[in-house]
Parts: sequence; structure tokens; C-alpha cells
Amino acid sequence: MASKWVVGASAYLEQAFQAWKQARPQQSLERIEILQYADYSFDLAVIDSLNPADGDMFVAFDERFGNFKRMELMQAAMARGFKLEAFIHPSAVVGAGVSIGMNVFVGPLAVIGHGTRIDDNSVIHAGVHIGAGGKIMSSCWIENGVQLGAAVELGAHCTIRMGASICAGVKVGHGCELAWPRLYERDVPNRTVFDCRYDEPIHTYGA
Repeated sequence: MASKWVVGASAYLEQAFQAWKQARPQQSLERIEILQYADYSFDLAVIDSLNPADGDMFVAFDERFGNFKRMELMQAAMARGFKLEAFIHPSAVVGAGVSIGMNVFVGPLAVIGHGTRIDDNSVIHAGVHIGAGGKIMSSCWIENGVQLGAAVELGAHCTIRMGASICAGVKVGHGCELAWPRLYERDVPNRTVFDCRYDEPIHTYGA
């Protein structure tokens, strides 16, 4: 069996490595921490030293920088020819007709309703429930126990914090962070941040 390198940084790196280790006890697995320079760029020398013919990768970096650093590292691995398989925990329940992209993580006891689409590089933590027909765009981060009703849509680079629940049919724009532990019943515009330090949502503007 080919090797698998679990690469990245942060506590999520160890979480992902242990998940793969438990799921694939017979596979050669290696945890590789990728260092960052003072400007937060990655030191990619260790990736450059590996051969895509010898194995594939899983990129594990947390939600900091709006999930863009995880995307950057994934793109660097792809540019070097590495395949990036999704991880689905054996205890997760995945319905019929679900589409799961590259480098997606689906944690223990997560439930993914039928017909849901989860795009590349998104992280679905333990106990998350995604209703049928959901759309999770690329590079999202959904924390433990979050509940998404049927046909909820999350734009790219969204972060949904623990304690949040989203009603069926709600559309959340790209680049949003929902950190208030509450039920979200209405659509959320692009780049809106519900920060627990503030009483009102923050709206940022730009691309």
C-alpha cells in the first residue's frame, strides 16, 4: 500500500493524523509539520523532498486566515502532483448521492444527508449534522455539533462555530463566520462576521 503523508500545522494536524492512523492501521502514515516563516508563508522544502509516485497527501491546517492557508497548502501539494483523498470517519453516516471533494475531512459521528455536496478542502468536525441537499462550498470549517437544516448553502471559506445552528434553506455567503451560539434563520450576506465579542454582526466589503 502506498504511503500517506498528513501535512500541515496546528492542533488539527494531530487530529487528522490520528484519524487516518485509526482508520488505516495497515498503511504507512507519516505526520509532517510544515513550518511557516515570519510572513506566514510556508516552508515547502519537505514537500519538495517527497515523490508523488510513492504516496498521496492529506493537508491539515486549521481555519486561521479565513481557511485560505489550508487552501494554499493544498494547492501547493496539487501543483507538485500529489493526490489528495478525502477522509470520512468510519462512524460517520453519509447518505445516498453525496458528493465529497478532495482533502475533505468528515469527523466521527457526523451525519451528511442525501444529495449533499461538500466541495474540496472543507472540514466537517465530529457530530455535525448536515441536512439533505446541502451545499458546502470549498474551504469551509464546521465545528463540533453544528446543525445545518436541509438545503442549507454555505459559500466558500465560511467558518461555523460550535453552538451554531442554521435553519433549512438558509444561504450563507462566502467568507462568513457564524460564532454566535444561536439559530440562524435568515440568509447571511457575503463576508459577515458574528463575533461573540460584539453585539452586532460585522459586515466587511470587498471581493
